[in-house]
Amino acid sequence: MFVAREALDAKTTLIDSAQTFHWQERGGEYRALVGGRLLRVRKAAGGWEITSVRATGLEPGDEAFLRGYFDLDRDYAAIAARLGAYPRAAEAMRLLPGLRVLRQSPWEALLMFLCSQNNHAARIRAMVQRLCEDWGPSVWCEGERVWGLPGPETLAAVPEEELQRRKFGYRARYIVRSARAVAEGFPLEDAARLPYGEAKALLTALPGVGGKVADCVLLFGCGHTEAFPVDVWVERLMEKWFDIKDKTRGETSRRAMEMFGPEAGIVQQYLFHCARTGLIGV
Repeated sequence: MFVAREALDAKTTLIDSAQTFHWQERGGEYRALVGGRLLRVRKAAGGWEITSVRATGLEPGDEAFLRGYFDLDRDYAAIAARLGAYPRAAEAMRLLPGLRVLRQSPWEALLMFLCSQNNHAARIRAMVQRLCEDWGPSVWCEGERVWGLPGPETLAAVPEEELQRRKFGYRARYIVRSARAVAEGFPLEDAARLPYGEAKALLTALPGVGGKVADCVLLFGCGHTEAFPVDVWVERLMEKWFDIKDKTRGETSRRAMEMFGPEAGIVQQYLFHCARTGLIGV
């Protein structure tokens, strides 16, 4: 356990910002099973108490893992200060103190954003919860079960029809076939080490992974903070706020990366959340 004294808004980051979908909120405490760790986040004097528990208890290095997962060592105020030429972006960061861009695992990000295609946050969360409860690992916490995401080997063995019966629709084949590819040796972890362009080309070789899903995986699962996912909200705000309207979302993403630089994806998350929640009118 340690107390994070950096700016962190746990509810916005873990529940509301649509970058992760399996965290649970219980009476002001936030819980999830992440990478074999039961993570618990709750308010404490001077910050947020973050606990990582495994079957054998706290292990050396867990604080480093948690600081990385919550991106606590990045200076978000410095990013905002560099946005003087883009007052809308600077305002978005000012309005959301404590929003962090998580560093999830490539597999967890891939699985959740395969569910996100042509979908909205509440339904994505429900689909991810079904995956967790039907095939994921779980641990008990104060009399309640906390679920984690199933691994690729588990989902590789699931018939596509099982997911279709659970109303995953066409996403069923993408989830199962991508899981099979990863289980059979697809080098998913390489996406975190390769340069952005090569990493994106790698990911788009997976079934069902287009440019937007690839950018989400790169941003939220691989540490590629330059990745700028473009969905309908981002497409709309880029036109209204920055006078950018391109024929393709890929071109919009490229131009946004040129505008905002190596941390464009972090700026995107603030803009996206402000637009989606109406904090700044589009």
